[in-house]
Amino acid sequence: DDPKPCKYGDSECLLKTINYFVSEKHKEGDRSINLVKLDPLPVAKMNINQGADSPVNIDLTFTNNNLLGIGDITFIGVKGFGKNIDKKHELKFKVPRLSLVGPYDIKGKVLILPISGSGKSNMTMVNAELTFSFTGKSVEKNGEMYMEATNVNLLTKPERCYYQFSNLFNGDKALGDNMNAFLNDNWEAIFKEVQDSMQSAFAEIFKAILEKAFTKYPYAKYFEDS
Repeated sequence: DDPKPCKYGDSECLLKTINYFVSEKHKEGDRSINLVKLDPLPVAKMNINQGADSPVNIDLTFTNNNLLGIGDITFIGVKGFGKNIDKKHELKFKVPRLSLVGPYDIKGKVLILPISGSGKSNMTMVNAELTFSFTGKSVEKNGEMYMEATNVNLLTKPERCYYQFSNLFNGDKALGDNMNAFLNDNWEAIFKEVQDSMQSAFAEIFKAILEKAFTKYPYAKYFEDS
């Protein structure tokens, strides 16, 4: 009832509603639609793994991190969310700063330079535009139809990325400082190499938020039947 449901596929209404929930409810979530606390968003584990054929050949694991900045997201486009669940749906949004902060572990090579370490990290995207898309899947529970998300995809276009890894090379400050400077000087080339694996990891995070919100009620209950 608050806010009132939108009609199926009403992108203008849906934009207002989604932006309301993100801007007003990001700190505590909203049980009425199973919306989790969004900012900070706990990320239990995330892995970025690049193969040996890439110039950035790394195995990077983030454990018990926080994703900061979701509360400042502005949704700028919505497609789908019509009466037929089993269609492609899309959410486009922009964010001034999105940071993944917490413990990390890394080993591998970055543009021919070896890298290793474990400690605290901060990986930040600045002025990013993101497009999250998925195919809806109808799932029947107790005679009602619910929506799950399949074929999730995330496209990220940041204006800039910043990387900060503490305690690289067993705490060797000179090597660590040089590596962090190198990562930031070459952020664009590095981002292009890790973009696919990073987007896949973040897509799963956004999928979990969306699916949880759509488990509260049957799909039809979220809309005003026009």
